[in-house]
Amino acid sequence: MDKKVQKGALILIIILLIIFVPLACLGLYFRFSGPVESPVKENVGKEFFFDNKLWFYKEDGSLLGIYECTTKNCNYALNTVDDSNYGLDSFESNEDERIKIIDNRYAILNDNETSEEAFVYDIVNNTSYKMAAYVSAKDYGVGLADNMLIVKNSAQKYGVIKLADTIEIVLPFEYDFIGLKNEVNSEGKLATDYFITLKNGNWNLTDKNGATLTVDIADTIIDYTGTYIITKNNQEIYHLINYNNEAILTDDFANLSFIDKYLSCTTVDNTFYLYDLANKKIASETYDITANDEILTDVDTNNNVVISINDQVVETIS
Repeated sequence: MDKKVQKGALILIIILLIIFVPLACLGLYFRFSGPVESPVKENVGKEFFFDNKLWFYKEDGSLLGIYECTTKNCNYALNTVDDSNYGLDSFESNEDERIKIIDNRYAILNDNETSEEAFVYDIVNNTSYKMAAYVSAKDYGVGLADNMLIVKNSAQKYGVIKLADTIEIVLPFEYDFIGLKNEVNSEGKLATDYFITLKNGNWNLTDKNGATLTVDIADTIIDYTGTYIITKNNQEIYHLINYNNEAILTDDFANLSFIDKYLSCTTVDNTFYLYDLANKKIASETYDITANDEILTDVDTNNNVVISINDQVVETIS
């Protein structure tokens, strides 16, 4: 090989060594001196809150997903059932006061140091909808049919959402109150065909398509059937009306409640009887009672209505 060529090759090798040897040394330095990632801790006991995270499991024990908490106040959101403020006979659950997982996909969470605001977390897709946080949420402890949820926004307006493939708005956020009657479906969830709504001082029955089924009613809607409505005014007086706000019974009542095809009636004059709604007549004896008497009406296994006063059966009606 020509000496000039050899000399040129040697110079090139020296230049390459000068360039690449320091780079290789730097690579080794950063590899071994850089930050070491902490290993993910294993939640052996399958605790809900562990390692500053919320861990969601199916009933069979398999892991659904994990939520990374941003504050110490990190939990399921409170189940805020405020129906008693209006006297509604709502479903009372013995379950925990916090809303649990919905449809093995959605969790209603609170992760805020200063408030109990609620937001939807999609466990499967690891997505938090904090921009649409709610002041309160309720599913009455047993859940609502069709994975619905009654929520109140920061403007103190109620609406209804449905947790499906996406978060759908069933009823817009324009109501001063939304509640449900105590009616559980075959799945053990509260039926959501009709909502009791308050808007601009008027009560109505509103279906899940947003249609108003009644004329405006000034008194609180306590309960209803497909034909009749029980209302209660500010003086704690009950009335029976129809969907057109027309009186079906003209008396004032201290209490009214539906029991099978009958209406349990306690008048302001301290008398009690069952009223047959279909035949529009009193179906039982009329009983004189006192304010301290405890009256119970129940349907037995033979579909008879049993009337008890102070734990004593006084009448059974077929």
